[in-house]
Amino acid sequence: MTRFRLLITGINGLIGTVLMNAFRERYEVYGLDRDGPFSDRVVAADIADYKDVARAIQQFLPLDGIVHLAGNPSVEASWESVLSANIIGTRNILEAARELQIPQVVFASSNHVSGAYHGFDPGTHTFTEPGAPKISPDDPVCPDSEYGVSKVFGETLARYYSDRWEIKAICLRIGAVIEDDDPTIESQNRRIWLSHRDLVQLVEKSLATNVGFGVYFGISNNQGAFWDISNARTDLGFEPVDDGSTR
Repeated sequence: MTRFRLLITGINGLIGTVLMNAFRERYEVYGLDRDGPFSDRVVAADIADYKDVARAIQQFLPLDGIVHLAGNPSVEASWESVLSANIIGTRNILEAARELQIPQVVFASSNHVSGAYHGFDPGTHTFTEPGAPKISPDDPVCPDSEYGVSKVFGETLARYYSDRWEIKAICLRIGAVIEDDDPTIESQNRRIWLSHRDLVQLVEKSLATNVGFGVYFGISNNQGAFWDISNARTDLGFEPVDDGSTR
């Protein structure tokens, strides 16, 4: 049986490394990144340069899917940086999927698309009063930064490519993924934490779903969580096993 062939952009970052380590035993995993280490399966590419992206991806064809993580992850990133890496870069990945006939993309969006519901001070959205209504993917976006705006754009563009070109596009508003997988380092992380194994499950189920387009919050089963993951449970079969409040 032919194994699923997966490309991960930003593969050498934190989330990319977690996914690569989890998936390489059951998928054929390839990657793009701006920074090394590089190998015969991980190559350098500037996602803001379409020709460079297409050149890099072509050497791994055929591919069954892309997990798009690459971009500037900082909420303090300049407009010029998010325009290049997050907006133009995301368009280039989706366009490459269309042109090179790659049927699905999982897009790493961010909780910061809804980060200003309770103000713009850093971390304000992590201190929502207990019992407050949960924020759903169906609620209007309320980005807290130009970084958040760039992720709103990515979700909208993914919807366009899904509707126009029938590329399966799943957008994950990822919570706090921590290098040592310990949410106790900062108290606010307990409610927005996404453990490594829940991250892996969420991405794997996003790749396996028949849903053509969807937007989902990505957090563990945290007590007091204020982001609604019910549609991820229903649509994707996501069943997070970790709870930041018990760590």
